[in-house]
Amino acid sequence: MIYLEYLNPQYLYEIVFWIITFLLLRKFWSKEKVRLAYGYIVAGLNLVAVGLFAFISMYGSFKFLDAIAFSFLHTLVAFIMFSLVTISKKLEKQNEEN
Repeated sequence: MIYLEYLNPQYLYEIVFWIITFLLLRKFWSKEKVRLAYGYIVAGLNLVAVGLFAFISMYGSFKFLDAIAFSFLHTLVAFIMFSLVTISKKLEKQNEEN
């Protein structure tokens, strides 16, 4: 059975966006600047999400404990992405030296 909610144009736009993003990253992923920019952007967006969760829990209808849980998750993702970018930089420097 096909649910009509899945035929919403927003979902189609999101699918097209992620397919284009995947194809672009696949083409340019070998460049160090692209990998670093992607890592910083993902980490930054996750920190923005933490701020938005805090804002909507204080001024909106979002429960405080839900905001803490989602903020914790997004903080972990941001920390992991920053760590991966740092490790990637160090590995690139070691490969250039050898």
